[in-house]
Amino acid sequence: MSEEQQDLIELSDFYILSQRYEEAIKVLKRAEKISKANPRLYYNLGIAYEALNEVSEARESFRLALKLNPDFASAQEHLDKLIGE
Repeated sequence: MSEEQQDLIELSDFYILSQRYEEAIKVLKRAEKISKANPRLYYNLGIAYEALNEVSEARESFRLALKLNPDFASAQEHLDKLIGE
């Protein structure tokens, strides 16, 4: 992962903790343009979309995180919860 992408993902963590989900999505979309190979990027996108009640986008993001890392337990838990709703 590039340093720029790492910085953007860390910034998204801050936005998510601050409940600024739209800003988190914007920086994560920038990070995605750098590389699509980071499961944490898609996990954070899923968290932000879930918080905004954009369920289909959240499910897709968690699925992408799991495709990249099948053992990503937190992503699986969130996906299971969204599928169960």
